[in-house]
Amino acid sequence: MKAGHIDTEVARLETLRQYQILDTEPEEAYNNLAQLAAFICGTPISLVNFIDENRQWFKARVGLDISEMPRSVGLSYLCLEQRNVVVVPDSLADEKLAKNLAVTSYPYMRFYAGVPLITPKGDMLGTLCVIDQVPRQLSQKQVEALVALSRLVIDQLELRRYVAGESEERWQLALHGNKDGIWDWNLQTNEVFFSTQWKEMLGYKDQEVSTDWDEWTKRIHPDERDCVVQAFQDHFAKKTPFYVCEYRVQCQDGSYKWILDRGQALWDALGDIVRMVGSYTDITDRKLVEEELKRQNLRSQLFAEITLKIRESLQIDEILQTTVTEVQKLLQADRVLIFQLWPDGSGTVVQEAVLPGWPVILGENIFDPCFKEEYIERYRQGRVSAIEDIEAAHIQPCHRKFLQQFAVRANLVVPIFVRDSIWGLLLAHQCAAPRQWNNFETELLQQLANQIGIALSQAQLLEKETQQSQELTRSNAELEQFAYVASHDLQEPLRMVTSYLQLLDQRYKNQLDANADQFITYAVDGARRMQTLINDLLNYSRLSSRRQPFLPVDCSVVLQQAIANLEIAIADSMAVITHDPLPFVMADSTQLTQVFQNLIANAIKFCRQQQPRIHIGVARGDVNLDEESLSFIPSADEWLFWVHDNGIGLEPQYAERIFIIFQRLHGRDKYPGTGIGLAICKKIIERHGGRIWVESKPGEGSTFYFTIPDRAIPNS
Repeated sequence: MKAGHIDTEVARLETLRQYQILDTEPEEAYNNLAQLAAFICGTPISLVNFIDENRQWFKARVGLDISEMPRSVGLSYLCLEQRNVVVVPDSLADEKLAKNLAVTSYPYMRFYAGVPLITPKGDMLGTLCVIDQVPRQLSQKQVEALVALSRLVIDQLELRRYVAGESEERWQLALHGNKDGIWDWNLQTNEVFFSTQWKEMLGYKDQEVSTDWDEWTKRIHPDERDCVVQAFQDHFAKKTPFYVCEYRVQCQDGSYKWILDRGQALWDALGDIVRMVGSYTDITDRKLVEEELKRQNLRSQLFAEITLKIRESLQIDEILQTTVTEVQKLLQADRVLIFQLWPDGSGTVVQEAVLPGWPVILGENIFDPCFKEEYIERYRQGRVSAIEDIEAAHIQPCHRKFLQQFAVRANLVVPIFVRDSIWGLLLAHQCAAPRQWNNFETELLQQLANQIGIALSQAQLLEKETQQSQELTRSNAELEQFAYVASHDLQEPLRMVTSYLQLLDQRYKNQLDANADQFITYAVDGARRMQTLINDLLNYSRLSSRRQPFLPVDCSVVLQQAIANLEIAIADSMAVITHDPLPFVMADSTQLTQVFQNLIANAIKFCRQQQPRIHIGVARGDVNLDEESLSFIPSADEWLFWVHDNGIGLEPQYAERIFIIFQRLHGRDKYPGTGIGLAICKKIIERHGGRIWVESKPGEGSTFYFTIPDRAIPNS
């Protein structure tokens, strides 16, 4: 440390000792300031911290279990070095700070904000700081409030030193520099001296304030007068080391200012109170900040509650009821309601929260021709109406009469929009007396109206989607029934047509000309294809009507059954079929057999004049899979099956199309079929809760994948 720094530090420590603050008992004034700092900044920890030669000593602390710590531990040294406000949003983001013991161990500082405590002479004694164990940021208003509180700590120190015997001149200088007012109460004469600064703070001139004690007490706001008197009595009874109180005082113009009033009594040798000296600090700005923060917190809580209800469910009645109930409490309005508008200008009160004694209009259908003609168009344009007193407002007489029937004296009206169209109105009524609506109240209703509009829009979309889903389900059921009935009813006439065509082919073949033989051949082939198509349609429709419950199924047995069903096709093509050891699954064995049969049949059919080689594989989703080759990654609780072949393959752009019913990539003259087989596979796998897809390239074969959930199989 350089010589100049040593001299400065020695002087600083000497000043700190002159204040005689170290190792003193806790005092309410400092505790209140620490609690207020934690409240404003929203942190669990706050400290009034004085930096001694080798330690940091905490005069007041919130959320911390220790009364001091080594000077080298913590982040207050940053304020000492910089002599300025220090905000560390996240200590772990700085390599040096991350190694500090207060970061790596208790109290595990992640966030730190400190304001230096600087005396009127410029000596830094310590810090007022707030701490959190998670990263965070402070707004500019919060930082300004923290700085204002630090000045109050210094004021308290100066007051303490003055009461302890420092010269009045020094105390006057300190208070005057901080724009505070002084009062000096002689309890023996009941006279009070009020400094010029005290009077100017409240807008009075010297001759407008007498020296009588009652002159002061009558200016205290009635709501706080008893609290102030009690604070004096507690101090006189030596229950508190200092008198500290916050209350409102009436100014010369009739308005009120918030004041932080502090003082200490002086006792004589007999224990009688002879004098009390104190100071006034204007804390109106701080109180406004606190009130704004409280309003923001309440508004945030209300938004969070309504937003949570929107996310958890779209029960519109519940959302609207919560809105009117909570807004009525927050604004302390006599009535809050939601009014749904109809195309003809009338409307219905769909939700209402009203205090006892005022008319209840919930559920009423209301029509006001004056409202329709003069006002509804303005609300369509987004207008917000705030009327302080309908008796004096410039509104149509017919509209005033309309409002009076519901005992309305003041109202605030905000439109509710659903996708750019007006749906209704959110209204707050004051019935007992006129009321001036402030910006906070107007903004609150506007933001809530936006949330209501979003909820209504989402509910309408959900209702429409539900209706479409129900309609689609009904339509699919009708189509399946139609396909089944149509296919079943076509069976008999088709068998007759096929039989007679076969008879014609057997009896008259080679007896007619070549054209007739060809025509008969075409007719017989067409009838056979029609029979195949009808059978496939019946199979497709029966997937829903004749499905069996899921039971434990041995996939090896299912595969062998599918291979047996394809015995002739396998023998003709000399196909080679291999498979991994297959698991037990909960499934419909008939349908699962059909999946394997259709996939193997396709692999044989599209083999390109070569010996088909087909492999059936399986793996659980929680094992190491070649994820790069898969377009869909199964979950850990699924079985992944695949059927790989060495066939002709297909272009990737057709990978989804082939699972749509009747969709074919090749002509029937080249590869026969109806285009239903893969659609059947898709429907079966989806019924089992899985997914089916294909990975393929032209000329490189195809791999058909499908998943089946690994459900628990009951014990035997």
